[in-house]
Amino acid sequence: MDTTWRKVIWGLLAGAVLAGCGKKAGPADRLVAISPHNRNIEQEFGEAFRRWYKQTTSRDLAIEWRDVGGGSSTILEYLRNVYRRAETSKIDVVFGGGEDNFMKMAAEGILQQMKLPEDVTAQIPGTFGGQEMYDPDGFWCGAAISGFGFLYNATLLKRLRLEPPRRWEDLADGRFYDLVALADPMQSGSAAAAYEMIVQSGKDWPDGWAKLLSVLGNAKKFYNGASQAADAVVSEAPVATCIDFYGMVRVTKYPEDLVYVSPRGQTAFSPDPIGILKNPPSPAIARMFVEFVLSKRGQALWCLKVGAADGPVKHALFRQPIRRDVYEAYAGHLLPGVVNPYEAGNEMKVDLEMRKVRFGVLRNLVRAAAIDCGDGLKKARKKVIDRPSDAARLAAFGALPPDVATREQIAEVAAKLKDSTLRDRVVTGWQRFFRDKYAEVAK
Repeated sequence: MDTTWRKVIWGLLAGAVLAGCGKKAGPADRLVAISPHNRNIEQEFGEAFRRWYKQTTSRDLAIEWRDVGGGSSTILEYLRNVYRRAETSKIDVVFGGGEDNFMKMAAEGILQQMKLPEDVTAQIPGTFGGQEMYDPDGFWCGAAISGFGFLYNATLLKRLRLEPPRRWEDLADGRFYDLVALADPMQSGSAAAAYEMIVQSGKDWPDGWAKLLSVLGNAKKFYNGASQAADAVVSEAPVATCIDFYGMVRVTKYPEDLVYVSPRGQTAFSPDPIGILKNPPSPAIARMFVEFVLSKRGQALWCLKVGAADGPVKHALFRQPIRRDVYEAYAGHLLPGVVNPYEAGNEMKVDLEMRKVRFGVLRNLVRAAAIDCGDGLKKARKKVIDRPSDAARLAAFGALPPDVATREQIAEVAAKLKDSTLRDRVVTGWQRFFRDKYAEVAK
């Protein structure tokens, strides 16, 4: 154990150690965590931390994973309600849920500041691709990162005599017409995030939208969830957009057929944070858990195969570590689909402010353009593919509704969408616009 860890551990547990000096060990110490992560992640991190805690303190540890019956949004509302009535939630840490929720919790006084060890801040950049990887005020830190890309079935593509896609532009190519599995962005946040990546990979908003609309026009089918769209790659459609986690899980299940791609320089990597809740019942242990998750040993759990040295014991977790040194230390041993985001050429600069404003607008816009008017989109897309030299038809196909052509207009529409009555009017107008436009393009 290095000197830094020894100082931290003895400093944090001095009271407990002195109180128990020369006495038989008492009841197990306790950590209470709340998380939207799946059980595999909870089990692997829980057991790894429990073992490490025993080795370093000679004390037993009981870990409770508090279940409030939902995902990250449910957890946020639960914690808000608790802290409105009390000074403590009687929970130590919140593990996972996306940086937006953690920013809200920090702003609302739900999180407690923490000082990150120097070896953590040395290996995790303050910002990457324009996004904060940890809170500059110390309220949260990314514990993993999430990227978006696409999954393809190499066996099916070979039968179709198609070259595999490498960039978002490939999914917009006419050769993938009727071959892409997509998800309804109103039902899937990860699908909506993938569509935002496609838009941001364009030279500007009109160019990015035109690229996305071509991808949408190549859809085989729209599924209710991103997971179902990824499953379709096995037999229904050879390509699907998806979050890296979904892609890597399926590649491991069908390694001879499937390949997951994070398009180089075209996918933003977002932090999935961890933080200590306000007035935790076990502050020293909470800090130790956070630091274990952020250590090189803890980070290795995300990306190594079951049974590998420093890897998980029972379940591969299929996530991207946030620490730079993990990619270097375990190079050649990473799970299929894990890429080093810090490698030259992989970083994508993201317009974060525009993404935040446009997120709800884009979800509703895609729904109106591709799902509500799906038949018209398919016919118009096919006509554009069949007439590749018709620049005017292509430009008409990719045109935006006039009320979302500029940043200022997008912000105005975003405000309207928060009101149910105004939202219905906006979406109805978009449906009419796309229906008429597709009919004209398909002539």
